[in-house]
Amino acid sequence: MNERNDDKWLDDLISQNINTEKPQFDAEKWKQKYPDEFQILRSRTKVPAHSIRRTVILKRAIVKFAAAAVIILAIGLFITRSGPDKKIEITKVTNATKSPAEMLTLKSLTIAYRNGGIEAVETQCDKAIEKLGSKSKDITVQELLTEINGV
Repeated sequence: MNERNDDKWLDDLISQNINTEKPQFDAEKWKQKYPDEFQILRSRTKVPAHSIRRTVILKRAIVKFAAAAVIILAIGLFITRSGPDKKIEITKVTNATKSPAEMLTLKSLTIAYRNGGIEAVETQCDKAIEKLGSKSKDITVQELLTEINGV
């Protein structure tokens, strides 16, 4: 005997002794057999009267419109209240005193060029030179090298 035949024989024997069909529930037989339990289940399913009134009220179009209006109003108030309460004014400082070194940085010269072109850059360079003050026009090579190298 092979293993497959042994399994089939056992399956047949089990099927004969045990009902292998799916169980079927008969509600009418159960109601007749257990009337008290049926009444208990039925009493639990009663709908309170106030919930019926609510569903009837919510079916009216005017109530739906009013509810939508309240929701939109609440969202609108939330959005307006969540914004900043005070607006901070930022004043532009135009008369800030800059050192000549700050006036000749790449950022400052770029801003000047964007605001007024090459003429504004030249004006800014002239202002930086004026702030430096007058230095001697005669400079020796040794002084130039010392100033360049920072020695």
